[in-house]
Amino acid sequence: MTTTRIYEPRPTIPGAPSHSSPDTRYAPGRSLADFLGWFSIGLGLAEVLAPKAVAEATGVRSQSLLQLYGLREIVCGIGILTTNRPAGWLWARVAGDAVDLATLGAAMTDGSDQRQRAGASAVAVAGVTALDVICATQLSAAEAMEP
Repeated sequence: MTTTRIYEPRPTIPGAPSHSSPDTRYAPGRSLADFLGWFSIGLGLAEVLAPKAVAEATGVRSQSLLQLYGLREIVCGIGILTTNRPAGWLWARVAGDAVDLATLGAAMTDGSDQRQRAGASAVAVAGVTALDVICATQLSAAEAMEP
């Protein structure tokens, strides 16, 4: 006896209404969202628990500011991982990335050796921002299709 594998939902009766909503857990971008959720929690823990090390690595001098950013990251990560509709939390990450880039931009105007570290950190944040935008866009489109 063979089992039929279903890879895409198919209506049993053409034109019949469906009573099940699209499942965003299997939407494009969901596995990336899970990765970004865990990444956010890990980064946030580093910022909260080791702000001095993060400050030295990134060129941002304010350790208390980094700890606040870390709390934001942890909250966003938990939000992404615990909801079936994570697009809003991903857009919150994008907004946080904009704040991070502004902070790094301010650190780059400092005349010290921190400028190079802040610049390298800004490049890394810009890359993660691109992933956040791609994922948020995909999941927003999937969520818009829900009834």
